[in-house]
Amino acid sequence: MAQFNRLARLTVGQPSGDGVVIEGLKITFDIDKDLTQHTNKSNVKVYNLASATRAKMERPDSICILEVGYSEDVGLRRIFCGAIIQSWTSNDGPDAVTELTLSDGQVAIRDSVLSVGYSVGVNGSKIANDIAGQMGLVTRIGSDVSFSDYPNGFSFAGYARTALGKICDAAGATWSIQNNELQIIMGGGTTGIRALVFSAESGLVGSPERIVKGVKRADSSTASAKKKKRKKSKKETKEKKAGWKIKTLLAPTVNPGDAVRVESTTVTGWFRVESLKHNGDTHGKDWYTEHELIEVILD
Repeated sequence: MAQFNRLARLTVGQPSGDGVVIEGLKITFDIDKDLTQHTNKSNVKVYNLASATRAKMERPDSICILEVGYSEDVGLRRIFCGAIIQSWTSNDGPDAVTELTLSDGQVAIRDSVLSVGYSVGVNGSKIANDIAGQMGLVTRIGSDVSFSDYPNGFSFAGYARTALGKICDAAGATWSIQNNELQIIMGGGTTGIRALVFSAESGLVGSPERIVKGVKRADSSTASAKKKKRKKSKKETKEKKAGWKIKTLLAPTVNPGDAVRVESTTVTGWFRVESLKHNGDTHGKDWYTEHELIEVILD
């Protein structure tokens, strides 16, 4: 994979279609992504914007799409999509720096309230897809996710995120929002995407570092809580055999829940991506991704 001549493009717009596209200027970014139901966050800085462009970018809830890549590889790929939750401009020496704090799925999670009712026998997959539609999201569901039927039907009134949690819990699945898409995978499972192979010849920087994470304990408050926690533990913790942190050249196509392969003298195998930290500077040295990985067994 040729990873030379970095590219970046930032598109900022509103539902009205009034937006801007920024290329060629210095852009820096820090992005944090994981599999939790908390929104993924990004901090983006753009240097020396025209005042009219800056005014368009400083509007809360505008949607930002950041694309990055390499001209000698596959070109631009989306690395983050999120709403502006905070923006400001300050001077850094001779430069005017516009800084944006972005949140992936912020509007969908914050504002989506629904009232639904389904007849007997409805399957959870229909409910999940309907909820996603009302949140303004498309769904990306792992092929091994099997939703439950509801013999007595299903009804709900409240925040869409709460209803989504109920549907996924019943299926033993987890949900998160990745680049403005609703991602649903089995607890401890993957998206089914085998994203990339990282080795010294294909983007791996340095040696993998061993990481150890504590196992979640069951809540002892009630018998039902214990039962639920035991069930969840079986689904989510038994696959956590080995954890590793790796650093690679910037990998915009990888998302939490994907499977990646590591080939090094330290460790070789397939791993689920638990979290990612992207760090980039179009005019500087930073252009890397840090991955936290958990070992998985793939056929």
